[in-house]
Amino acid sequence: MNNHSWEGQTRRLLSEAQSELVGLERQISELQERQANLAREIEAYETALKGYLMRTGRQEVAEYDWKKILAHDKHHKDRLITIAKHNGGKIGQSKATDILFGNKLIQARKRATAYSMVQTYLADMVKQGIFQKLNPGEYELVGAQQKFPYA
Repeated sequence: MNNHSWEGQTRRLLSEAQSELVGLERQISELQERQANLAREIEAYETALKGYLMRTGRQEVAEYDWKKILAHDKHHKDRLITIAKHNGGKIGQSKATDILFGNKLIQARKRATAYSMVQTYLADMVKQGIFQKLNPGEYELVGAQQKFPYA
C-alpha cells in the first residue's frame, strides 16, 4: 500500500465517520424534540384528568407523585405544608401519614409511629399559627385559598 492509497482510504473513512456523526446528531436532536413534546403532552393530559376527577368528585384517584414533589423539602413540617398546598390548603392526618410513610419520607418503622409523629407536628404547627384545626385529624393552612385547576 502506498502513501497515496492510504491517504485516500483514510479520507474516505474520515468522511464516512463525519457523515455518520452528523446523522446521529440530527437523530438526537429529533429525539430530544420528541421527548419535550411528549413531556408537555403528558403534563396536559394529567392536568385535564385531575380537573375532570375533581369536578366529578373523584379527586382521590388523581394522585400526585409525592416523592418527587416533597424531595426538595428537608423537614417534615415543610412537607406537611407542601401536602396541604397541593390539597387546596387542607390536610388530613391519616392521608399525610400515608403519603410520608408510604414514600419513606418519614423515619419510622411502623405506620402507627409515623401517625403519632405527624400528629405531633400538626399540633405544634397549630400552636405556631401555621394550621388551624377543623375537625379531629383535619387541618387547614391559615390564610390558605382554594386552588381551582380549571378556573
